[in-house]
Amino acid sequence: MRRVEVEPLWDVVEEHLDEAEFLWGVWRHSLVAPDYTLDEVAEGPEERLFAHLEGLAVGGPVVAERLLLPALASDEPARVSAAALALLQGPRREEALAAIVEVLRARPQQRAPLVRALACVDPAMTGPRLRELLADYDEAVMAAAAEVLALHHAPLGDALGLLLASDDAATRAMALRAVADEPDLGRFVRAVTAGLQELGPSVLDAAIDAGVRMGLAPAWARARERMREVDGGAAMLLLALGGETDDIAAIVAALGDRKRRVAALWALGFHGTPEVVDAALEWLEDPVAGPLAGEVFSAVTGVDLAAAHMDLPREDDEALEHRPEDDLPRADPMAVLQWWTRHRERFVDGRRYVAGAAHSPAALARGLRFGAMRRRPGYLLELTLALPPASRPRVLLAAPTALQLRALAAMAPVE
Repeated sequence: MRRVEVEPLWDVVEEHLDEAEFLWGVWRHSLVAPDYTLDEVAEGPEERLFAHLEGLAVGGPVVAERLLLPALASDEPARVSAAALALLQGPRREEALAAIVEVLRARPQQRAPLVRALACVDPAMTGPRLRELLADYDEAVMAAAAEVLALHHAPLGDALGLLLASDDAATRAMALRAVADEPDLGRFVRAVTAGLQELGPSVLDAAIDAGVRMGLAPAWARARERMREVDGGAAMLLLALGGETDDIAAIVAALGDRKRRVAALWALGFHGTPEVVDAALEWLEDPVAGPLAGEVFSAVTGVDLAAAHMDLPREDDEALEHRPEDDLPRADPMAVLQWWTRHRERFVDGRRYVAGAAHSPAALARGLRFGAMRRRPGYLLELTLALPPASRPRVLLAAPTALQLRALAAMAPVE
């Protein structure tokens, strides 16, 4: 008996795509938000997003042909990512990958949203095809495949040398960040050292990051120069984690620079000593830096400002771009100062703390699993710097929570 094909309810299917496009942005924001944890992301934005993606995937080839494949060429990045992920979740993954590669060839400007979608798929399913693409004649395609593999901490082998020599700054920066996952780091010391002399900030920051992970002294020296620049926040964070006395003093001094104050507060919160709380609290009443100063206090003490009724009502936000720090609570300066005055003696000068607990790899691992999404990149970075290569977490913080939880469960126990 011949099977009868049922025409999809196109208004319903199109609504799934529209909702998936919207929720993709909501989900991506939740991954870096100060008011979400990993479990809350899974039970909230992610569950809603994947319900709509499933509604698209079950439509099969007819929905893919009429709706999803054309959406890969959309001018809206969130729509591109949502459509690509819906295709990759369908039963014809190889065909989906082939279609995505063709869009990458024809429209290199689609690389970023397509890479974000590819990174959301279990690398065991896409890895073999992506590895084949490392030998592709089109550098944009090769770089996209390499970026996805590197995001999942997979070594790139011989392709990495080609990418490090690219004329494209974004490709070189991506390749430098991938160096630390290679088994033979000695092969790339020269490339990283050359990157430390770059003038472009994206390549320079990537080279500093790679060099610090490799333990290269020139990388630390370059970070000290870079942190004095207005956009040197990434270097400032590395130095805060390194914890050298002179570096911490320089970061505290940066609080006096309006243009570097927010980056300095962010970095000091990860250093975590009571002295940095003392320095940060001076800025509680600052309209821009105040929420960041409150975050330093919470990061060190573990006090939840909202739960402890130590916050103020939010002010209306008229900014054109919504940033993660815009969701930080506004600390009540008087309540915070009174709490700190009563409890300051509990915190030993010179000793570091993570959410009220003594600083340790185990405390950082707890923060990575249960802490605010906004702070998890800092915990992951410090664990990466502190642990030997075999024990380092291999977690992609932009991946769906199921992939993140699996990577966290595979971590070696830390104490």
